[in-house]
Amino acid sequence: MKLVNWHDGEVPVKELCHLWNRTIGESFPMSERLFLQNSIKCPHVFSEGSWYVEVEEQIVGCVVSKVTAERKDLLPSGVGWIQVLMVDPNHQNKGYGTALLEKAEQALQSAAVSKIALGSDINHYFPGIPSELETTMEWFEKKGYIQVNTEHDYVQSYEQTPQAPVPNKISFTVLKNEEKNDLLTFLGRCFPGRWYYEAWDYFRAGGQGEHFLVAKDNQIIIGFVRVNDWSSPIIGPNVYWKDAFEDQTMGIGPLGIDPNYRKKGYGKAIIEQAIKTAYDRGARNIIIDWTDLKGFYESFGFCKWKSYVQFKKNI
Repeated sequence: MKLVNWHDGEVPVKELCHLWNRTIGESFPMSERLFLQNSIKCPHVFSEGSWYVEVEEQIVGCVVSKVTAERKDLLPSGVGWIQVLMVDPNHQNKGYGTALLEKAEQALQSAAVSKIALGSDINHYFPGIPSELETTMEWFEKKGYIQVNTEHDYVQSYEQTPQAPVPNKISFTVLKNEEKNDLLTFLGRCFPGRWYYEAWDYFRAGGQGEHFLVAKDNQIIIGFVRVNDWSSPIIGPNVYWKDAFEDQTMGIGPLGIDPNYRKKGYGKAIIEQAIKTAYDRGARNIIIDWTDLKGFYESFGFCKWKSYVQFKKNI
């Protein structure tokens, strides 16, 4: 067994994607573009805690760790993340996973974090461990990780044109590039954290605004929702696993309404508009990711698709 750090030369993206797809690719098909975005180019990747295992010149396992590295005014401090830890099914129960976890935990401890979360990182793959990976959850529990919550993805398929919202004094429009500062101002006022960061990162990457719908009252933004597809400069988490579907698949979310405008039906209306927009752009499957708003999305016909169990460990 040879342990290789992310720092030691060019990270073999193609081989790591092959490892991923051999391990969980049937349920979560990985592309090189997504792996590059989330595990190589993401500024929060903590190279000291990111390693892969070679056995007879074949990569058979890897771990990717993260810590907040920029915009610390917006993002959590004191927490480190293990984005992914996996071992080829043909090489499990040989101590490779334990060796990778020890390397990651030692590095994260040196970074002065007080808690490690599994998944839910910035540019995450999963909000937690996919619930279908029962042996993985049991393995982490034996390593001292504690279950804290369960989150879900929802999906809905469409064969007919969805209904658009009933017109009212609130308008719904696709964001224009010249309105990006208005959106960021709104997010900074109402959602000054991860959602602001993700929008800021989208525009930093060259986004022009067409992946956002905004709700306006007299030309003032009072709500937003993101409509994701593969053309976005930042791939959104609700389209990561689009290749699990035959028909074109898009994602909706996150969704946010100004607190002063809530409980007036505007959240429902902007979701209806987002569904209609995604359908008009060719989507026949729409995914909502990482939400506990079960009743709200089921009211639109969405059904639970994937579940994730969140774990943490204090160090």
